[in-house]
Amino acid sequence: MNDYLSVAGLSEYSYEVSRSLFVCRLFPADTLEEGQKSATGIRKRFPDATHHCYAFIGPPDSGIRKCSDDGEPQGTAGQPILAVLAKHNLYAVCAVVTRYFGGIKLGAGGLTGAYTKAAAGAVESAKIIKYVWSAVFRAELTYGEYTTAEKRFRESNIKVLKTIFDTQVTTEFAVPYAEAEKISCFLEELTSGKQSQRIINNQYILY
Repeated sequence: MNDYLSVAGLSEYSYEVSRSLFVCRLFPADTLEEGQKSATGIRKRFPDATHHCYAFIGPPDSGIRKCSDDGEPQGTAGQPILAVLAKHNLYAVCAVVTRYFGGIKLGAGGLTGAYTKAAAGAVESAKIIKYVWSAVFRAELTYGEYTTAEKRFRESNIKVLKTIFDTQVTTEFAVPYAEAEKISCFLEELTSGKQSQRIINNQYILY
């Protein structure tokens, strides 16, 4: 699995040309249904707009890409928005560009350029985040072992997900998949070969 980029939250960008206003809203969306629901919400919130065109790209393992021209000439809105998202290697995102028609027709080239610029502006304004394909470990350690392990966690690219303190310490943590074997060897050496740690799953983690 490859790491991927997404956005941390909503970003907006407005662009006006020939009295038509284009407003792009870019936001995270894990599923097509989630993206379409948000697009419908934007349509209901701004019913006076002429068009609400959107593009969605799902997580890398979904292979889903979807776009809509919403009444604009075919290929002049949804595809340009989608192309911007793909160019920036964004996944699990949806962009909706709302257009208020200003009375002057832009032509196919003008529309493509306007939707592209609006989407690109929203990407430029967004906070880009990275999800890393990771191995999630569960380890059962003595308090002394945990003290050593916790220091290693702080010094390395390791994200602790959950820790339970009882007669011993049970901790779950995520490690970038490429570093999983190295951390497994570290824990094996730390615990003198006890069967006290294992990978419980693999998933994308935001570090």
